[in-house]
Amino acid sequence: MEKEVKELNADLERRVLERTSQLGAANKELEAFAYSVSHDLRAPLRAIDGFSKFVLEDHSTKLNSEGKD
Repeated sequence: MEKEVKELNADLERRVLERTSQLGAANKELEAFAYSVSHDLRAPLRAIDGFSKFVLEDHSTKLNSEGKD
C-alpha cells in the first residue's frame, strides 16, 4: 500500500511539473501576442488621436460638449 501511495505521489508530482511547464509556455505565447497587438495598434490609435485634435482645433466652436468629448 505504501509503495502504491509513493507511486501515485510521484505520478502526481510529474503531472504537476508537466502542467506547470505547459502553463509557462502558454503564458509566454500570451505575452508575445499581447505585445504584438499592442505594437500593431499604436500607430492607428496615434492617427485617430491626431485626427481628433485637428477636428477640435478646426471645428470646436461648432461642437457641443458631447461632440467635444
